[in-house]
Amino acid sequence: MKLMDVVIPTGMVHSGMNIGEAFRECVTHNVGGIPFCNSDGQITGRFSLRNTFRQLCIPQDMIHHAHMLGDAICSESTPEIINGDMLKLSVETFVIENVATITPTSPVLKALSIMEKFNSSYIFLLDDGEYVGVITRMRIASLLLNYHKF
Repeated sequence: MKLMDVVIPTGMVHSGMNIGEAFRECVTHNVGGIPFCNSDGQITGRFSLRNTFRQLCIPQDMIHHAHMLGDAICSESTPEIINGDMLKLSVETFVIENVATITPTSPVLKALSIMEKFNSSYIFLLDDGEYVGVITRMRIASLLLNYHKF
């Protein structure tokens, strides 16, 4: 199995984009995050759906006590989610600086290991320093199932 067999080509986010545009790119390609590039086109971070939701939508005490939450949480306590104001915010505030990357010649086991190290379900594939796309655990699992006709 080769990483090029599971890569998902996506766009990148950059300065000046809003969260809605970044969400659209992630949702369109069914990935949890995409690279953030600077004005020179260099990848300097990543935009993560999980991180953005965690920072904007979920108070830390709710995360800590998630196991005790019921099903009747008042939605009016998070109006920015309901009316979509968060989608207009700039992506820069939510960019994570640590970026996990891999090359097409790397083994799949290395990709999975790096994802685990970064506590991420995806990793960016770079070929000679150029962004190719996203590798996800889900795509690797799907390819394994198809390859072995399970």
